[in-house]
Amino acid sequence: MTLKNGKRLVWILDDEWTDHSIEKALYEKNGFDVKVTRSENFVEDFPNYAPYAEAVVAQVGFQCTAEIIDKLDSCKIISASAVGFNHIDVEAATKKGILVSHVPEYCSEEVSDHAVTHILTLSRRFPAYNEQVKRGEWDPMDTLPIKRFSNNTVGLLGFGRIARKAAQKLKGFGVRLIAHDPYVSKEVFDKYSVEGVSFYDLLNQSTFLTLHVPLNPDTKNIIGYEQLKMMPQGAFVINTSRGGVINEEDLYRAIQEGHIGGAGLDVLLNEPPHLDDPLLNTDKVYVTPHSAYISEEAIVELKTKTSQNAIDGVTGKPIAHLLNPKVLKAVKI
Repeated sequence: MTLKNGKRLVWILDDEWTDHSIEKALYEKNGFDVKVTRSENFVEDFPNYAPYAEAVVAQVGFQCTAEIIDKLDSCKIISASAVGFNHIDVEAATKKGILVSHVPEYCSEEVSDHAVTHILTLSRRFPAYNEQVKRGEWDPMDTLPIKRFSNNTVGLLGFGRIARKAAQKLKGFGVRLIAHDPYVSKEVFDKYSVEGVSFYDLLNQSTFLTLHVPLNPDTKNIIGYEQLKMMPQGAFVINTSRGGVINEEDLYRAIQEGHIGGAGLDVLLNEPPHLDDPLLNTDKVYVTPHSAYISEEAIVELKTKTSQNAIDGVTGKPIAHLLNPKVLKAVKI
């Protein structure tokens, strides 16, 4: 369905970005009209744009529910502006005959850098040193124990693009690298000089555990109190994937009990968190604001590829990363 001005409509649902100039230039070049809706305007905009949008772009923080999808009567594709897609009801889209795409490769360098930075920051106790100096103190001994980093075992839960890049970067530090991913072959682990292990062995042996799994029913709360207690005394946890893969109450409990030495978190179950969140009020945890993906280059790549997926979905061209390719035959251009 075209608008009165003869153009097709792309509807962007986004509470994060305020500048959409990159996307608008690409859409306008291809003859599309663009409407951007934020949460505060959603109720007003919904009846005016949902029935007519031929493509919907869903930013990771904007829930694209079955109720919304049910009213997308002209939509051919929902383009997730992210690696993750748990904010989109893919099953509902599939039933509606709507394609769903994402951009899994755009920030592999950035997120792997971020994970490694969290690991090194925890290992060398940078936050504690920084706070100490800001208090007017100067004591290199007060943050012990600090262990030689190369003596650690770094475990990776999940071994996809990002985890593989993190392993390559960590290899130069001389640490032992282990990983658990039931979907990865021994040949792939061997290629990256990483030892594939069971989930139990991953927990039991990792002095640093870094999480690289999507959030889905199988991974929700995959790291809880029982799993944390299986880790070595004083171990650290790093999460740059999704907040829901860790039970945060259990993490706080294990830290307070002294079994887990601390955590570096880029993602939380609730974003942004309440200021009284216990994890924000312990010096054993430091949090970055879901920023692992950020670089100037990554932002341009994400916006460009997300937009191109939307355009290709409407015009019937091949789409790089579809989540429900079986819908293709049902799409009418």
